[in-house]
Amino acid sequence: MVKNNFWSPYIAGIGLGLTLLATFYIAGWGLGASSAFSLLTGVGLKDVSPGYAGTLKYFSGYLNVESPLMNWVLFEVGGLFLGALAASLISGNFKFRFDKAAHMRTRTRFLTAFGGGIIIGFASRLARGCTSGVALSGGAQLAVSGWIFVIAMFISGFIIAAFFRRLWS
Repeated sequence: MVKNNFWSPYIAGIGLGLTLLATFYIAGWGLGASSAFSLLTGVGLKDVSPGYAGTLKYFSGYLNVESPLMNWVLFEVGGLFLGALAASLISGNFKFRFDKAAHMRTRTRFLTAFGGGIIIGFASRLARGCTSGVALSGGAQLAVSGWIFVIAMFISGFIIAAFFRRLWS
């Protein structure tokens, strides 16, 4: 049984804002996560085919450093996962589950979730940043592009959700 011991959104928002402020002060830039996956992809590619990885300009910023796996973004993403796991365990809300509509096949749900993840991952790197980087960090800097992105993200999310709603009814 889920206890629903959720934090107040006001307390969580203040905590997120202070975390964002701390990353600007300590690291010199805000929050984001998509570069961690690019970094891991680049390191993996370098292990499999170092000659080919060296020819790719995209990965040079990640790989032309002494210890690429000591990048703080990897620790951020790892801390995000561990923090969420700890919070769900402490609150009693942790449960292994695979959410899907009652009539939806597991395979269909897996393929749509995986496909959506691939598309948004590719798009985030094409845009040179993920939603958290653009929305949180860009918005905190009062960048017009950050605010336009957030508005467009919500509008397009509502439209796309309307198309996929039939899968969940």
